[in-house]
Amino acid sequence: MISFNVSAFAEAAKAIRNVPAGSRDFEILDHALLDADRTSLKLTMSDMDVEARVIVECKADAEVSTAIPRSILEFFILHAGKGDETGTLEFDEDLRNVTARHGKARLTQAILPADMFPHLHGSEASWSIKLLAHELCDVLSRTERAVSTDLNRIMLHGPFLHQFDGQLRVIAADGYHIHIVDMDDPEMTGELPTRDGTSLPGVIIPPKTVKEVLRIFGGDESAITLSGNENTITIDAERIRIVSKLIDATFFDYPDKLPELSDLVVRVSAEAMQRAIDGLLVAPKTDGKGKREAIRTIRMTVRDGAIELFGRGDNGDAEDLVDADTGSTPAGSEVAFAAHYLRDAIDAARSKEIAIHMPPEIGRFFHVVGSEGATFLIGPRRF
Repeated sequence: MISFNVSAFAEAAKAIRNVPAGSRDFEILDHALLDADRTSLKLTMSDMDVEARVIVECKADAEVSTAIPRSILEFFILHAGKGDETGTLEFDEDLRNVTARHGKARLTQAILPADMFPHLHGSEASWSIKLLAHELCDVLSRTERAVSTDLNRIMLHGPFLHQFDGQLRVIAADGYHIHIVDMDDPEMTGELPTRDGTSLPGVIIPPKTVKEVLRIFGGDESAITLSGNENTITIDAERIRIVSKLIDATFFDYPDKLPELSDLVVRVSAEAMQRAIDGLLVAPKTDGKGKREAIRTIRMTVRDGAIELFGRGDNGDAEDLVDADTGSTPAGSEVAFAAHYLRDAIDAARSKEIAIHMPPEIGRFFHVVGSEGATFLIGPRRF
């Protein structure tokens, strides 16, 4: 028998229960691997691309290793905080069944052998990075929206963790907008791998892994360690570990392809800009099939001490004028862009004021700069 604090078990179970996602059609992936010694138990779930493991303190009569169904996790999640705080798992002698108990509630389920569980073993690490969990979540969340979903561009399917000049940055791109966020001086050991055909040391983190990291570590200020090689990445915290395969592709050589920052700068309140964009989008606009357009184009024109925003709807137009510091940017300078790309950039900039570097000529990417070490590029659209 194994006994434990139900609340602690439930929190651990919630951290890992959604890792398999749609892969739970495979019976073994709808199970958690349980490895227990006398004082602690480990719960592991996997979808064969991402694996998460948590540690819970316990008291056990003997060492146990088996795969318990997800329903056992759900049982303790539902009973957390009700009545008696102690829960137990009782296994029969031949390890064919487990009985979960909490107070007067009981659930008995069949279990599977531990050797059926598809472990995702991370290979020997050639690099490691020490930082705080919320610092990692910060850079990942600020680049997540620029990740490509184009199945033909696998190299853009996840953010690129890039090492350069002793520094680290995370960059995501989909061909239409690019988010680049530098990391604040993390402690680095070793060098990130350089793939054939590129001079950029770094790894591409799958979007599923990003979502799990943000879900599990969001708001966590504890220390973590990232480590890995060219095939896998591991995120280690005190009581939880995530192991993930990396995207097997070469990221594009972005330093040679990104335009330089233009000297034509417009500074504007992020809140005022966001409010103006939202106001323009109130006017409905549908496509040829009568469906609401997912991508709305806005034209931005520099005026004296302001920027003018203009958008078209089905039955009329909308415009707004936002006060801005236009500096030496000539009145009449303009650019058209997808509204949600600028909204994404403003959200990710996390700054009260943004600097918009107007393109030197029509048809070029333009930069949006927020807090130090964060740059966002947005591609032009026809208007």
